[in-house]
Amino acid sequence: MEKYRALKLVALIIVSISFPLAILFASIGLAEPKHNIQKTSTNSGIFRISDDFYDSNIFDESTIQDLLYNLKLSVSSGYTKEEKLKLNYEDSKSEGNGKNVALNNDYDNFVNDKLSSIEYLDSLKNVKMYIRNTYTGEYYTNTIYNDLDEFKQNIKGYCDVEIIEGVEKSSYTKKLNGKKSELNNIDLKLNGMDKAFEAYVSFPKELSIEDGIVYNNFETFKQATEKVQLFFVASLILAIICLLSIILCKRIKYKALKKDNVFLLIYNKIPMEFNAVIIVTSIILLFLYVIDTSYDIYIILLISIASLLISNNIFFITVQLSHLENKICIFKSSIIVRVILWLIKTVREVINAIKKVSLARKVIGIVIISLVLTIVISVQSVSLGLLFSICIFLGFALYITKRLSYLSYVIEGTEKIKDGELDYKIKISGNDNFTSLAENINNIGEGLDKAIEEQVKSERMKSDLITNVSHDLKTPLTSIINYVDLIKKEDSIQPEYINDYINVLESKSKRLKLLIEDLFEASRVSSGNIELQISKIDLVQLLRQSIGELEEKLSTNNLSIRLNVPTEKVYIWADGRRMYRVFENLLSNIAKYSLESTRVYIDVYENGDNVKVVMKNISSYELNFDPSEIMERFKRADESRNTEGSGLGLAIARDLVNLQGGKFYIEIDGDLFKANLEFQKYEEEIKID
Repeated sequence: MEKYRALKLVALIIVSISFPLAILFASIGLAEPKHNIQKTSTNSGIFRISDDFYDSNIFDESTIQDLLYNLKLSVSSGYTKEEKLKLNYEDSKSEGNGKNVALNNDYDNFVNDKLSSIEYLDSLKNVKMYIRNTYTGEYYTNTIYNDLDEFKQNIKGYCDVEIIEGVEKSSYTKKLNGKKSELNNIDLKLNGMDKAFEAYVSFPKELSIEDGIVYNNFETFKQATEKVQLFFVASLILAIICLLSIILCKRIKYKALKKDNVFLLIYNKIPMEFNAVIIVTSIILLFLYVIDTSYDIYIILLISIASLLISNNIFFITVQLSHLENKICIFKSSIIVRVILWLIKTVREVINAIKKVSLARKVIGIVIISLVLTIVISVQSVSLGLLFSICIFLGFALYITKRLSYLSYVIEGTEKIKDGELDYKIKISGNDNFTSLAENINNIGEGLDKAIEEQVKSERMKSDLITNVSHDLKTPLTSIINYVDLIKKEDSIQPEYINDYINVLESKSKRLKLLIEDLFEASRVSSGNIELQISKIDLVQLLRQSIGELEEKLSTNNLSIRLNVPTEKVYIWADGRRMYRVFENLLSNIAKYSLESTRVYIDVYENGDNVKVVMKNISSYELNFDPSEIMERFKRADESRNTEGSGLGLAIARDLVNLQGGKFYIEIDGDLFKANLEFQKYEEEIKID
């Protein structure tokens, strides 16, 4: 399924990319003929792409224009008829007035330009030209023929162009490969020079680099033709790929994207109006482009982006609709729909508030009545209406302020109840929703007080039960232990294997005794029913003593103790006997549950005003439990419970530390087990009552 989903997604992406690219390449291909290779011999056809340089716009509008400019300059007098009359008039006058100096300077510049044009035309070896100024009779040719008719009769090329410009007649005739045509749609700019002339230009089929601008334009035409072919082929290939991808998408029934796809989720967040504006704008641009095709590269880029936006929106809308059972849900992203739904929801909430909240009914009722009375009074007198409105506003503000102050009083009451004053009662005032809130809070306080009393009573009963059971078990257990000792003192016990039974009985009874003692002590400690002898004790010394007394247990598993303590003595306020029990429980746990032949790190260091003890060991069991769970009573790291222990050691240690004003917590990092104890440092000025 995932394979087909990925295949359809790839096909849709190909459609989204190939569709706008096909349009882009086709547009560029259509733009090039407009500038370089568009046919000029005919106006029919959609593309009008020429395959002959001499039948293209680059020839008729660029090449001929450039040649004609130089040809006309080679036979032009440089002055219009009015300027010549003025020049003759100025020459007839006295030379001392200097009024013809500027005109003579312009004439010198013209003579230089004319010589340059003749030199340029002479350099065109394969192009034969003849032009005659019909106004002055001056002519130019780069052939041996001095007469235009003689030139026409003897010079025949692949393309012959005849241009006649006069007051009564103007024509542009081209004979291409024996086929003659007259072009009236060519605009030849004359640049203000004499317009009376006849020109005849003959071009060969093959051009060379010696033909200057003609050859350069011919090369441009060839490059443009190849580029157009390339773009049209690319556009056709992309169109075929797009069509095949669309067919593939139709054949695959699986959805292209999952419902929780990040791109689909982002698209769903975009307002529908924004997408609609983009699509409509893009369609309008495409429509205008079809009506009046433009070949500007920026317009082509804009059209391509518009096509991409349309295809991508179609892609995402198609994917989105495939995930919707109810197609109308697609309008949920619309801002207008959201606003309408929000207004409907708000109106419903207001109506429900009016029905349920008495204060809301009062406020709305006051507002409606005040508005009606204000309108009625204002009709009679605007000043009275304004005065009445001010009075109503002040009264309404006073009423709201009073009820809000009562709400503040209720909040203060809840803060006191939250802080532990469960017997605190909020005074009842008024008859609205704030009053009901105050009554409910009072009832909650009473309920919490009762619940806490029940919980304390339950905990006390549990502790009493454990204490009583432990006490009741002690007497028969003591008798069992004593009788086991008496039996062991007998000299001859037959048969011999009875001694093994006695040893097992002795071991289990002593373990049961320890369990009962731990249970009894845990019950007393958790209930706080023990007496503490708080005094100044040397924490490091007590720790060393505890390690020394449990050294035999620690050495059983070949554990190496690494003790890191301050060089100076560290004092705390605590019960030495209870602290010894805490260290004993923690070190016993280390001895029981540490991995054999590992190191145990015990650090003592000062942490601000406190002293911290950290015991770290590598567990032989997987520590797959929460650190807070292991401190619960009867919870053991050994889930199979094959090792010795009651599961009460950490619970007793935690309660004893807490009773002495310290902190105890466990941390687990992989198989590293860390027990943390923290006490306040001893200060001389501290006094214990």
